Formats: sequence, structure tokens, C-alpha cells
Amino acid sequence: MTNSKDNLEKTRELITEQSMKDLLTKQLEIVGSGGAFVWAIFFLCVTPNILNGFHVSSYTLLGHLPDDQWCGIDALQHTNWTLAEKRSISEYELESGGCTIWDWDYEHLSRMSYSSALNYTRRMAQINKPSVVSCKTKGSYEYAEPETTFVADWELTCERSIQRTSAQVALSLGKFCGSFSFGILADKFGRKTSFTLGAAFFIVGSIFCTFTPWYSVFLIGRFALGSASSGLFYPAFTMIVENICLKHRTWMSIAFSASYPVGMILLAIVGYLIQPWRYLQLALTMPSLLLILNCYLMNESPRWLITKQRYNRVYQILFGQPSHYDIQPTIATATETCSDKKTLESATNASLVEKLKNGPLKSIIELFANPKVRRYIFTSYFMFCVTSLSYYVTALNAANFSVSRYLYIVATGVVDIPSYVVPVIMLRYTGRRITTMFLFMLTGVSLLLVLSVPSGSTTWIVSFAMLGRFGISATYSVVTLYTAELYPTEIRNSALGTCSTWAHVGSISAPYVVDVLGALGWYIPTTICGCCVLVAGLLTLTLPETGTDKLTDKVEDVPAIESGPEKQ
Repeated sequence: MTNSKDNLEKTRELITEQSMKDLLTKQLEIVGSGGAFVWAIFFLCVTPNILNGFHVSSYTLLGHLPDDQWCGIDALQHTNWTLAEKRSISEYELESGGCTIWDWDYEHLSRMSYSSALNYTRRMAQINKPSVVSCKTKGSYEYAEPETTFVADWELTCERSIQRTSAQVALSLGKFCGSFSFGILADKFGRKTSFTLGAAFFIVGSIFCTFTPWYSVFLIGRFALGSASSGLFYPAFTMIVENICLKHRTWMSIAFSASYPVGMILLAIVGYLIQPWRYLQLALTMPSLLLILNCYLMNESPRWLITKQRYNRVYQILFGQPSHYDIQPTIATATETCSDKKTLESATNASLVEKLKNGPLKSIIELFANPKVRRYIFTSYFMFCVTSLSYYVTALNAANFSVSRYLYIVATGVVDIPSYVVPVIMLRYTGRRITTMFLFMLTGVSLLLVLSVPSGSTTWIVSFAMLGRFGISATYSVVTLYTAELYPTEIRNSALGTCSTWAHVGSISAPYVVDVLGALGWYIPTTICGCCVLVAGLLTLTLPETGTDKLTDKVEDVPAIESGPEKQ
């Protein structure tokens, strides 16, 4: 054993840091062009995004309003009246869905036959109509198939209906916070570390949502799921962009995004087969345990490790054996070693502000310190916000029509899947910038065409809205790829994370655009989105083309704006 170690030490070679970088980068280009390395990254990164499709869209099935709701009046429980007879007296001519009832003396009515009670209430209503009171003053809410929605468990209807919406808001807020924090964590501590933490959040949040008897804990679980969805999505997507060659990078990044609607379709199928909401939540929770296997098998991103000068670890991943190289000390390194005590003391006594600047906030500061990067990031923020706003506005507008919720989720997923195929074809011939601009323009024109349709033409309105959804879904996948390639490795995840934060500003704003502005005019939400999307398409022309084999690693290497798209 001692001899083998001595031989290993004798065979170690000195190499300059730049030569080591060149060696590792060249090997990364080789293994990233195909083979087991590429497919391992692809499958380990894509499968968690299917889980995102499960939970992020599950609100439609778990928290839907009951198909029918009425007021169960305590005083009438022991009568021999049918349910329809009870409602014909307590809810006569009221359109509140069981939230309010007439303030009759139900104890007195319960001692009569139904026909006598009906005649009595009709006659008394002509003389002195009683007031309308809340159902809770006389009884409790009752539902058709209450086990299919958490609304029935916590009575989130009528005056508490806003709390039902908070389940989706909690998830959106989780995505808002997670996209920002997990992006910073991924750049500071590594893609795998951020992914692993996201997986832990995902599993714990799923368990909370499945078994909790308290709505407040359920909301905490939804917040954790939202945070985890960002923690799983962006590090995994960045792994694909950073370590796979351009030949496979384009279609694999699009396939990565397309895995989300696959999760939506599977959700609809499972939801149709499993009706009780807690059993459905449990069925969606069980696959999340597979994330433990993903975390165990996944390696850290070699390109990120190179930027952190962890060359031995990169060598082990790319060559499958320990490195036999030692980095040759440079003159600058020797000088730094012999620096005087004052320099060391000043470094030791650095202010908290300096520590933050060179620590957790370094990547964020670099997003805005460089003028070129700053111009890119503000454009990216607007693009992400508008894309997300338009995506959710089209979804909410379409949901206002009376369709089966299972068929609606399937239809949404079916529409989304081909929307990820179109960019794959376009990117091969037109580059990132032209493709992004074209899809923005297609979406904007489709949404503005709604203005030309009469309000009664539901079929045409939905058709143009779905065409807009098709375009914005395609845009979403391209914008994410474009942004990932636009920024250097050392701040790439921070850029994606903060862009996602602005995307969630759009998704949180969408319900207000639909409900508040839509009440003023049914065409206003799509018109606002159409105009904003067209502006985003024009702003795309201010960005450089990124469809090349080489990704930048340092902020100072960010490319200048080009006059036209670079051919691939």
C-alpha cells in the first residue's frame, strides 16, 4: 500500500492553472457531446420537473369549489323533508349558493308538513318578507362530494372564500421567494447543493399538504412546494445548459421545459382515477421520494466547479479517476503568501458590508455593476414578467368557461407540448434572438386579435386565447434558454433566479388583471398582455445572439450587442 502511494506521488505532474482549465474544458466538451454523461444529466434533471407539473397545477383538482353547496339547517335535520324541499323554503329565489338563507323560525316550521310549511312561508313573504342571514347562524354548509376538495374540510366558501385562493397564492409566493434565494445558493454553494435543498423542501412540503389537519400548516406546505419548484427547476436547467454541447443543448432544454405539461397530463389522469383529495395528494407525494435517488446519483456541475477552482473534483467527474496533476504556483501566488501582516489584519477585520459584497451578495452585485449586464438584466426582467403574466392570464380567462376540470388540464397540457416542439425547429435556423422576437410577436398579435371578435363569439375568443397560450408557452421555453446562455457561469443562476422572481410578479398579478380589470371589460386583460408582449418582442432586438458553442464564464467576457443573429 505504501509503495503504491509513493508511486502515485512520484507520477504527479505540475501544470499551470490555465493549462488545467483548458484540459478540463476540452474534456467537458468531449463528454458533453454525447454518451452516458449527457444522458445521466438529462434524466436526472428532467424527471423532477414532471413533479413540478404535478403539484403546481394540483390546485385545480384539490381546491375546486364544490359542484353543489347548500345550507344544512339544524332545526330541519330530523324532518322527513327531502333536500330539495328544505332548499325550496330556505333558499327560495336566493342565488347565493347556500351562503345565505331566509331568516324563518325553522323550529316552528319543522313541526309542520312540507306542504303546510311551504304555504305558510309563501303567504308570510307577501305580508312581511324576512331578512336574509348567513347560513352559519342557522346551521352549517353541506356539499356534494365533499371529500374531493379541501374546501369542504375547512369550509373555505362564502365569506371565507378568499382563504381558498390563498392556497394558490402561498405557492406563488413560495416560487417568488425560492427563485431568488435558490438562485443565489446555486451560484454560491453549487447546483447540486441547491437542488438537494429544493428536494428536501419538496418532500417535506408534500407531506405537510397530505397529512395536516390544519389549514395554516397546509399553506406552509404549499409555500414549501412553491419554493422547492424553483429549487429543483433552475439548478437542473442550468446543469443542462452548462455541461451539454450545443448540438444537444437546444432540444434537451426544450424537452426539459416540455416535461412540465407531461406532469399536468399525468395529474389529470391520476386525479380522474383518485377522487378524494387527500388520497390524490398522497398519490402525488409518493413519487417525490424518488428525489432522494436523484440527489444521490447527481454530480456537481463541472463548469461551476471550474469557476470555483476545484479542479481535482472536476477531473474525477470527467475522467473517472483521481487527478495526477498539481497546480503550479504562480509568482502572484508566492507574492500573496509573503504579504505583510497589515494586509492579513485588514482582511481579518473586514467590515460586514465587505463580507456581504464578497460573499452571498457578490453575484447579485455583479448583475448590476457591469453596464452591459445591467442593460441585459433589466430587459430580461421585463421579458420574464410579461411572459408569465400572459401565460397565467390566458389560463385564467379560459377557465371561466364551463368545461370539465380534468379535460381542461389535459387540454392545457396538450396545447403546451407542441408549443415546445416549434422552438426546437426554429432555433436550428434562426438563432435565439430572432426566434424569441418572432414568438413574442405571434403571441401579441394573437391576443390583440381578440379585440376583433364580438363578445358573443365564445369559440373564436377561446381559439385566439389558446393560440396566444400556444405562443407564450413556446416563448417561455426559449426565453429561459436564451437567458441561461446570455449570462456568464459565475452569475448565471443568480440571473435566472432573479428573472424568475419577476416572472412570479407577473403570475401573482395575473388574477388581479383578470378579476379587477376584466370586470371593466372582458377584452382588457388580453389587450394589456398583447401590448406588453409586443414591447418585449422589440426589446429582444437589444440583446446579443447567444447560439454559439462557447458560453462565457466571467462577467468581463460578456459579449457586446451584435448587428444580427449569429448563424449556428
